[in-house]
Amino acid sequence: MNKIIKISLLSACISLSISTSINANILSLSSSFAAKTTPLIAAKRMKINNTELVAISAPHHKIEKKSLHFSQPLAQASTLSFAVKPYTSISDEYWLEVTGKQLNSGIALAITKPGALIRLSGKASKSPSHVKSIAIDPEKIELSKGKQKLDKAFSQKVSQEQFATANIFPNSSAVKLEQRVGRGEFKLKVNQALNSEERYLVNVKEKGSEHKLTLSIPSQTLVAKQHITLDMSINNSKGKLTNSKHKAHIKTPAGDILPVNYRELNGKYNIKLPEMTAHENYGELYELHIASQGNDNGLKINRNGKVAFAIATPTAKMTGKTVVNLTHATVELNIASEGRYELSAIVSGINKQGKAQQVMLSRSAHYLQPGQQQVNLNFDTQLLKILQVHPPFHLSNLRLVDQSRMALLQQQ
Repeated sequence: MNKIIKISLLSACISLSISTSINANILSLSSSFAAKTTPLIAAKRMKINNTELVAISAPHHKIEKKSLHFSQPLAQASTLSFAVKPYTSISDEYWLEVTGKQLNSGIALAITKPGALIRLSGKASKSPSHVKSIAIDPEKIELSKGKQKLDKAFSQKVSQEQFATANIFPNSSAVKLEQRVGRGEFKLKVNQALNSEERYLVNVKEKGSEHKLTLSIPSQTLVAKQHITLDMSINNSKGKLTNSKHKAHIKTPAGDILPVNYRELNGKYNIKLPEMTAHENYGELYELHIASQGNDNGLKINRNGKVAFAIATPTAKMTGKTVVNLTHATVELNIASEGRYELSAIVSGINKQGKAQQVMLSRSAHYLQPGQQQVNLNFDTQLLKILQVHPPFHLSNLRLVDQSRMALLQQQ
């Protein structure tokens, strides 16, 4: 294999890695204002508008307790919106976790696109005394279809040493199927002595396949125990396959696996997020994993997909009672957990032409105790004069953020 082909295959293998990132905006606030609050005693759990709030301890890290406010003008033609947007992941690959014993015996693979790329990676063990997994020699991999072993089944091979040279995929090797091998059901076998209980990840990437798993979630910022509706389907060039089956689980930031049950209704899937254990590593991401199978006129299809999301503990909630005044809006909150909370909204006023116009983004942050609170979201009145807008003022995209725990709790 010449150097150019090696580099090409190494580059192709990079696309096997899936990563999803969520940018968390930490809001900078200035100009102090006092919060009007009416503290009441809060229970450990309280139900507000069908959301069960949770009382947890205040974070140990130092938190600013001074009430702060900041407003910024919006361009005249601005159509700024913080509306929650769904996130969609499209997958043309799947993966299997198997043992060394299974690889030595042979594992079943379903291929829908000639020339598929297969990567085999040893999984790192959490046990300090565990033997390091044996890197698989691509020269020791064979492929069969039915009872027939296929000669020269691979057009390209990459060893663990070649991956290490490129500084990617440690303890991995890869093979690329010959185009003439075609598609269908195969058996991949490793003719190399492996530790029988050692775990390996087999990743099959079928770039250019018409068969794709589409997974959509309503938001990448979710609240514990809430119900969400998913779209997930295997599609071909003609549309959705109706015989697909799906399994789901959630992987926590600590690596724990939580099973997820779903209910299908009108082609969509409703799941209830499990109750997450509260911890202080705020801002860490969970992953929703989907393993899907389908059949397209006798062609077996396997697909895996995953999406990352932040999950918030419901520590507070807006009750829906908001009064907009000339200098501020008063928003009623129910606080279950002590901490620093931010209210923000887009402020609209009446311009010279007598039309409503978005003019300002205002944010106010207050340190609040548990109980029912009447909290001010302050406007910059000088800015309103400069922008030459008049009441009545109107709020849109009203958001509640738990700044102490880096979590978006609610948006109206």
